[in-house]
Amino acid sequence: MAAVWDAELGVEFKFIDTPGINDTEMTPDTVRDRLWEFGYWAPEGVHAVLVVIPRGRFNETVHKDLVTLQSFFGDHIWQHSIVVYNQTETRPETIWGDTKSKWQSPWIRKWKAARTSICTVDEVRKDADKEPIKDDRTLQAVRDLLQAIVTREEPYRHDAFEKARQEKVTLTQQAMSDLKTVHWRREMQKTNDELMEGRMSRERWFERVEEITAGDLVERKTQEREQQERAEKEKAQKKAEEEREARVAAQQATATAKATAEEARKATEAAKQKAENMRKEADARRSSWNVKVAVGTVVGAVGGAVVGGPLGALAGAAAGGAGTGAIAEK
Repeated sequence: MAAVWDAELGVEFKFIDTPGINDTEMTPDTVRDRLWEFGYWAPEGVHAVLVVIPRGRFNETVHKDLVTLQSFFGDHIWQHSIVVYNQTETRPETIWGDTKSKWQSPWIRKWKAARTSICTVDEVRKDADKEPIKDDRTLQAVRDLLQAIVTREEPYRHDAFEKARQEKVTLTQQAMSDLKTVHWRREMQKTNDELMEGRMSRERWFERVEEITAGDLVERKTQEREQQERAEKEKAQKKAEEEREARVAAQQATATAKATAEEARKATEAAKQKAENMRKEADARRSSWNVKVAVGTVVGAVGGAVVGGPLGALAGAAAGGAGTGAIAEK
């Protein structure tokens, strides 16, 4: 598509190029689909369809092309068409007067009924440097062509335009739903806006979708890798922290165990010391008691002997022992 501003007419013209009807490199279905791209470039319709007849030669091939074009767009296409005989010196009035030629005259009658416009453009001559030579007749033909476009009141519309619009909506929504990253979603939105506004062709849009989808995939993989690396780093840090806490807990447990063992040892020693002291005290008491008993026995025996001889000594010992025991108990 090319846009041209005409200051004299005060109009911006947008010219949409299409493949030839009988393009040898495309199938008829492909050509038809490419022609339907009018709906992408001009969603509100086109003011004029320029049907170019190369070198002004209206033959059987041109006739078949026009039949195909009419089958694609319907008979009413001619009410919005301007037939341009290119690279010819024949004047429009001569063409309009043709009533006898085999291939052209039937179309002339159809175009008259549809009020189709006809323009002729002379062959562009070039100078020694192969630069186009400005020709007044050629320039006037172009002016007539632009004027014919401007006089078209209602744009040409077709069901295919609405289908193209609906397809654009579906395609743009699908393209957006497949993207995950913020940056490439924004890029896709810009691209979709250009398509919806007729500033980008369907073909170019698909190219951009491939570019954006690839960019989104790369960025998504990068983000996933970075996220995985962060997760592994956090996991390693957590593991290291847990190991550090475990070491600290083990050290604390060891210190506690040592302290407990030390307390237990000291308690055991204290208990042993206490038991030893108690034993010594008991032994001391027992020794003191034995000494008192022995003294009492001797004293009693001596007293008994003095009083009554041997028998008196036994009685005295018994009496003395008892007496001494009584004294000890006090």
